[in-house]
Amino acid sequence: MVLAKDISFEEVKHEADVEMLVKNMVQTNSMIVHLKDEQFEMCNEIKRRDENISKLEDEIRLLKKEKRWNMLWHNRLNDSIDKIQIIFGILFLINIIFAYFMNR
Repeated sequence: MVLAKDISFEEVKHEADVEMLVKNMVQTNSMIVHLKDEQFEMCNEIKRRDENISKLEDEIRLLKKEKRWNMLWHNRLNDSIDKIQIIFGILFLINIIFAYFMNR
């Protein structure tokens, strides 16, 4: 009975509440540390993604430039082929005319 008088119910409840608060704070702190780690990982992932996007945009610009050059070369080749076809056509006609007059 003496022990019961020395330890009051309120004190036990108060100590239990303090212990519970300490446990909650420890859990909260560990959760905060975990979330900070996740945030750091996400920031790194975003940086890697941004770098990849930048590299892809650079490659797209280069491909567009290369496509333009290829189109220019293609147009020049088509022009050259057209000129050569015209020259061969004229030479063919001259050859036919020359052959006709040679046979007469």
